[in-house]
Amino acid sequence: MPLHVSETHFFCEFSGPDHSRLSAAVLYIVVDGFISTDGEETQEIAALAYGYAGGQTQSDYLFRRDGENGLWLYSDSSGGEWKGARTTSDGSHLYDLEIEEPQEWTSQDQDLQSLLEARWDEYFKADEDGDITVSEERFKALKQNDTIAQTDGFDMDILWDISPMTNFTTQYADPYYN
Repeated sequence: MPLHVSETHFFCEFSGPDHSRLSAAVLYIVVDGFISTDGEETQEIAALAYGYAGGQTQSDYLFRRDGENGLWLYSDSSGGEWKGARTTSDGSHLYDLEIEEPQEWTSQDQDLQSLLEARWDEYFKADEDGDITVSEERFKALKQNDTIAQTDGFDMDILWDISPMTNFTTQYADPYYN
């Protein structure tokens, strides 16, 4: 069975109303038809994350939520291998425990990355300096206020889970635990 995207969601926040600095942006897809290592069909989440770090927007993060064991796997946006994976430690809600051996990159992972990349132009663009920013057209269509845009149904838990795995200046955390 081929992979099928059942949902596409987007969130972005700029540091100010002039949109000169992208604090963070996350594009994620929910994908059906992924086959786990034990042959069962699972639903996976794959995400791209961009944000401001060290004087420019970084575009280095690719994530996959492993539906089989609940890990968040991460890589740079070039893909081809998982750089690591994290889980929650006992009693924690944060994905702060690095596992010893990340999973191997599979052809299904490559397919997930391709499905994400196929949506890239709809949400992002590169400016004249090569920095990644959000499409102004997409921002206006999803605008919540002067600095935030997001799709209806965006799962903030995804942003809160992956944010600590990035080196972005702006980090997001579940306000319930703060």
